[in-house]
Amino acid sequence: MATERALEPEYEVPTDGPEATCPYCGRPFQSDRYATFHVGVEHAEECTDAEQEAFDEERDDEEYDLFTFHFKTAISVFLVYFLFTFIYALVWAG
Repeated sequence: MATERALEPEYEVPTDGPEATCPYCGRPFQSDRYATFHVGVEHAEECTDAEQEAFDEERDDEEYDLFTFHFKTAISVFLVYFLFTFIYALVWAG
């Protein structure tokens, strides 16, 4: 019994209570989005078609957000590089 209790994870739940819980294991989550990801990853074999579709949509949204972030970061690095190159050229042109 002690080993079962030791293997059971503890969760930090906000004081105002969880917004969503997993319908399969009861784990609390701060948002529905996190619960959807959890169900799609941890309970993929037992989730319904609607839950799988919700997971796929959330994953697609996450991939788009990540692509947008990477694109903006690459453009920012590119612009900073050329700004410093321009400043360097101005300093040497004197």
